[in-house]
Amino acid sequence: MIVTVGKNGALPLPDNELFPEECKLKIGDVLFCKVTGDKRTLTLEKFEDQTLTDEEIEAHGSLTRVKLLEARDF
Repeated sequence: MIVTVGKNGALPLPDNELFPEECKLKIGDVLFCKVTGDKRTLTLEKFEDQTLTDEEIEAHGSLTRVKLLEARDF
């Protein structure tokens, strides 16, 4: 899937109905972000510890939280 990166690095998420239940993302989920060597692909996976604070997520460096964004963010 190819998506367009929005303002402040925002990424639109695909329609959850296309994925099995265990793959569905919810607002607030913590995701691990991995960039390929050629920097053309970004992989997002649910992180095992979903209890992290925003400060812990920022300190890790490769994590992000799913947030609800408005159309103006793209």
